[in-house]
Amino acid sequence: MKRIAALMLCFAAAFGLTACTGGNDQPAPKAKKDEKMVLKLATQHPTEHMAQKSAERIKARIEKETNGRIEIKIYPANQLGDASQLYEEVIRGSIDFAHITVPDQFDARLGVGFLPYIARDYEQARKVYDKNAFLPKEMAKMHDALGVKFLGYYGEGFIGVGTVKPLENANKPGVEKGFMIRVPGLDVFKFGAEELGFRTTSLPYTDVYSALQTGVVDGWLGGPPNLNYLGFRDVIKHYYQYNVNFESTQYVMNKKLFESLTPEDQKIIESAFGDESQNSFLMAESEDEMYRKKLAESGIEVIMFTTQELEQMADYVRAKAWPRLEKNLTPELLNGIKESYTK
Repeated sequence: MKRIAALMLCFAAAFGLTACTGGNDQPAPKAKKDEKMVLKLATQHPTEHMAQKSAERIKARIEKETNGRIEIKIYPANQLGDASQLYEEVIRGSIDFAHITVPDQFDARLGVGFLPYIARDYEQARKVYDKNAFLPKEMAKMHDALGVKFLGYYGEGFIGVGTVKPLENANKPGVEKGFMIRVPGLDVFKFGAEELGFRTTSLPYTDVYSALQTGVVDGWLGGPPNLNYLGFRDVIKHYYQYNVNFESTQYVMNKKLFESLTPEDQKIIESAFGDESQNSFLMAESEDEMYRKKLAESGIEVIMFTTQELEQMADYVRAKAWPRLEKNLTPELLNGIKESYTK
């Protein structure tokens, strides 16, 4: 009898431990409706960036609609690590939310938002990145498999090329430009620039200014008008609004934490982030216009392309660069994106 009693106590203890920890495959325990929570939102953006204002609105809205039960603490400007570190911490659950350029080391498809000419202009961009469109739905599935809740894309602006001297054949894709430009070290940037007619090199972002100064490169690709103005207005002389890539960051959240919340709190969080996600594309378009004006006021020539010219460049680059990316970004994914604005 003593041995039986001892065995029963062991089983009870083991069951109690499993119930407390949830087990590796168990969902996190549901949050109590009146339980106070302080959640971390980490971002890669400096405090003067429009994304910081979005983060502050999200914080205020969630705190107001939960009557202060959920408090959001914002950590901007990579205070808690770079984008790769932040994404890993979101997976682990040591960071609750992040607003970052999601790294692609866990799944190469996660970088598809930077696809060259994923959209020709803002009219197409709003269709591609709409919360009910093909791309966000597929992105949600990719994150879900990694233990992450996808809360939306955040539009930051169309990427162009800043140069130290004027281009020839600027509006002719596939024609050699005779320029060496710096691009980020990802194929989605490299292949797009090459098909436009540029020779490319991947320098660290911190070396770009001096490389432009010293003539190591003739230009750079990797930033919308705001980055060209804020970081390079003293060294570039021309800015070409190619729209070749779109600066699209993402809102993500730890999946187990999201599932532990009440349905009411889940809806509050999804709405707060989702509304800022959709509004960002309007704000980004205004930001692009404002900073192009600032570039012009600084004496930099700003070259815009017509819708017809952009369409010609987009068609050419999609036909040439997208097949080169199929190995990692699958034909199904690429075709689904294209159908978003061709329906």
